[in-house]
Amino acid sequence: MDERTRELGSVWHIVADTSFGGVPMYDRIARAVAEDEDVLSLVLEAPPEGHFPLLLFAAVHYLVLTGVDHPLAAVYGGRSRADPAPLFRDLCLSHRDEVVDLLTHRRVQTNEVGRSALIGPALSTVAGRLGVPFAWVDVGASAGLNLRCDRYLLDYGSRGTTGPANAAVRVACEVVAGNPPIRPTLPAMAAAMGIDRSPVDVTDPDDARWLLACVWPETGRLPRTELAIAEAASDPPPVVQGDAFEALPGVVRGLPPNVGVCVSTCWTFAYFPVDRRPAFTELLADLARERPLVWLYGEGPNVGPDFGESPDECVLGLVLFDKDASDAVLLAQVHPHGDWLNWVAD
Repeated sequence: MDERTRELGSVWHIVADTSFGGVPMYDRIARAVAEDEDVLSLVLEAPPEGHFPLLLFAAVHYLVLTGVDHPLAAVYGGRSRADPAPLFRDLCLSHRDEVVDLLTHRRVQTNEVGRSALIGPALSTVAGRLGVPFAWVDVGASAGLNLRCDRYLLDYGSRGTTGPANAAVRVACEVVAGNPPIRPTLPAMAAAMGIDRSPVDVTDPDDARWLLACVWPETGRLPRTELAIAEAASDPPPVVQGDAFEALPGVVRGLPPNVGVCVSTCWTFAYFPVDRRPAFTELLADLARERPLVWLYGEGPNVGPDFGESPDECVLGLVLFDKDASDAVLLAQVHPHGDWLNWVAD
């Protein structure tokens, strides 16, 4: 391997070590690709922004969902127990042009509705800080599926449920510890809207297929995402196209006056360039001087705000702004797709 290929392979090893616990299929594929010069060279044909490992996973899954005749489809559909790694490799190389085109023109769109079970208690906490109604602006909203979380049934087992009992989309979340504020309904909001550099149009079948392609097989999350897409297609959530730094000030200032704002980044902050992350906090602090504002943050460990500890799990927290100061409050340690939460806040 040359130096560029080895460097990209090391990224695939890191992703395998950090991302695919409980997903043996993608873990197996990632470790094989990390050592596969041919597949890595294919990825390097795309522009640098197309080198992200999860993008290749999505591109291959997209081809499977389009009905490509390949044995990997049976593995992804749970109809075969064949080794996925050589089949993944073969599909990449036999459909090289299609894969490179997807890597060039598409971006990862992770719109996991399971996170609604984490967002629900967090929004109830935000309501206690801002009062109701408040406005919610989700940065990196993708198709905006989680903006419709008030229409889903969020089921916390013996701890109770949130949302309509007859909801088509149902999300189960285990509360492993703590006392999250689980309410029968989510707090009233003056507005709920998103911002995304490349919003997904859920009324476009091709865009909807790409959104499904970004969901990992073997996790059982595809049917739930399909239901959420179908529901959103009948009443698409408002998502503004634009860069967060450029669009957010106008969106916040265009909200109803005298209304507090919750700005959320739910598993999107890690996609921000490292050198721009401090500037995002500064932008929020500037906007907080104009009206009450809190930052709802969900992400892997050690990416963004300092919550006073460095847990190995993903974190859910709030950053509270007051004049020239900010205070980061850890709400919970969580599963990144909303399977469970450990609520630690009072």
